[in-house]
Amino acid sequence: MSLDLDPLELLAVALTAVMLALPIAFPLAAAAIAAPRRLWNGAGLALGLGLLLGVPAAIAAEVLDVHGTALIASSLGHLVGMALVIAAAVFVVIRSDGSWLTAVIGIVACAVIGLGEPSQVLPALFGLSPSVIVVGAGAVIEAVVVVVAVGALVAAAGRVRALQIGIAAAGAVAAVMIGISVVMHLLHGGAVLEAGGIPIVAQLVVIVVALVVGTVVGAVLERVSAQRSDLETGGSQA
Repeated sequence: MSLDLDPLELLAVALTAVMLALPIAFPLAAAAIAAPRRLWNGAGLALGLGLLLGVPAAIAAEVLDVHGTALIASSLGHLVGMALVIAAAVFVVIRSDGSWLTAVIGIVACAVIGLGEPSQVLPALFGLSPSVIVVGAGAVIEAVVVVVAVGALVAAAGRVRALQIGIAAAGAVAAVMIGISVVMHLLHGGAVLEAGGIPIVAQLVVIVVALVVGTVVGAVLERVSAQRSDLETGGSQA
C-alpha cells in the first residue's frame, strides 16, 4: 500500500471501476422503481447516502487494516440487499403502481447495497494498484458511474411500462449473479474478478439479454391487457 500516483494504473483502475459499476446498476434500478413513482427519489437518496458513507468507510478500513471485517459485513449486507431486489423485481412485474411496502423494500435495498458496494470493489482495484490514492479515485469513479447509470435507467423506466418489466427482469438476474459472485468473493477472500466469481463481461451479456427479453415480454403483456380492456369496455357498452 502506497501513496504513488501512476497514470497507467489510474487508467486501468478507472476502466475497471466503470465495468464493475454497470452490473450493480440494474438491481438498484429495479429496487428504485418498485416504489410508487413519487417515491423513486427516496431510493435515489438512500443510494447516494449509502455510497457517500461507504466510500470513505471502505478506504478507512483498508488503511486501518480491518478490511477483512469490512468485507464480511458488506458481503452479508449485499446478500440481504440482493434478496430484497429480487422481491422488489417481483413487485414491479405484478404491481405497476407500487406501495409503501415496495417503497421500503426498494429504499432499504438501495441503502444497504450502496453502503457495502465500495468494500466489495476495493479488493479488485487493489489487485491493479497498491496506491491508496489511485484505488480511492477508482472507488469514487465507480460510485459516480453507479449513480449516473441508475438515474438513467430509472428515468427511462418512468416513460415505458414494458421497460420497467425489462429492468425488473434484468435486475433480478443481475442480483442472482452478483449474489453468487459475492459468496465466491467471501469464500476466497479475494477480488471477485480473481476468485472464481462470474466474470463481469458474462454478467453484462446475460443482463442485457434479460433486459431485452423482459422488455419484449412486458410489451406483449401490456398489449394483451389493453386488448382485453378494450373488449370488456366494448362488451359493457353493447
